[in-house]
Amino acid sequence: MTSPNFTLQPSGKGTLSLSIWIALLALLTASGVIFRQISIPILPPFVSLTPGFLMPLLAGMILGPLGGALCGLFVGISGALWEFPLIPLIGNIALGLSTGIPSFYRNRMSPVLWMSLCVVSAMIIGGFLPTFIVEVLVIGFPPSFATLTASIDALQAIVWVVVAILVVMHIVDPILNRYRRPIEFSE
Repeated sequence: MTSPNFTLQPSGKGTLSLSIWIALLALLTASGVIFRQISIPILPPFVSLTPGFLMPLLAGMILGPLGGALCGLFVGISGALWEFPLIPLIGNIALGLSTGIPSFYRNRMSPVLWMSLCVVSAMIIGGFLPTFIVEVLVIGFPPSFATLTASIDALQAIVWVVVAILVVMHIVDPILNRYRRPIEFSE
């Protein structure tokens, strides 16, 4: 049996139609590009605080890993215009995947486990690792300096993923559950 859920979206209460999925992806991506332009440089051009972190995290939770990665790609491209290009590009894709993968399996776990996995994966996969790996392997920074800057991104990811969880649970889910259709399996 194959599932029509080719967008890899969370399917606990059914899937969204492709048109709604694309519209949400466009809305979250456009918002992320705008929010990405608001930033407070901490260690320019490598680390900055920005609400742009929020949109790939939300896209991953709502649209799944594919939606999170696509949103992260475009938000990362917009961030790459102002920072060292690989950090926002890889980091935003990782942010979308970090919440998209646990959200894909959301219906198979308790809400507390889902929230915990989203927070931990956003902190490590979306926040710490992209900055640390690019700074050490590509730029050649000492690991101690890279740990400091990557820790700032990890803390920022924790803040924004908590906001994203609250938005999804209290605003997005009640609205989108009206538009989800049951998954139909075919042979």
